[in-house]
Amino acid sequence: MSMKEEVEVLRRLAEKALKELDEAYKRIPDVNNGKTYLLRGKERVRLMLKILNDMEV
Repeated sequence: MSMKEEVEVLRRLAEKALKELDEAYKRIPDVNNGKTYLLRGKERVRLMLKILNDMEV
C-alpha cells in the first residue's frame, strides 16, 4: 500500500470516527461526564483529520 493510499484510509477512518462521535454525543444524557469525554474525543479526531487533509502526498 502506498503512502497516498494509507493517508486516504486514515482520512476515511477519521471521518467515520467523527461521525460516530457526533451521533454518540447527541444520544448520551447530560447527567454524567460522558459528554465531556466524547467532546474531547471529537476534538482530537477533528485535529487528526485536519492534519491528514493538510498533508500533501
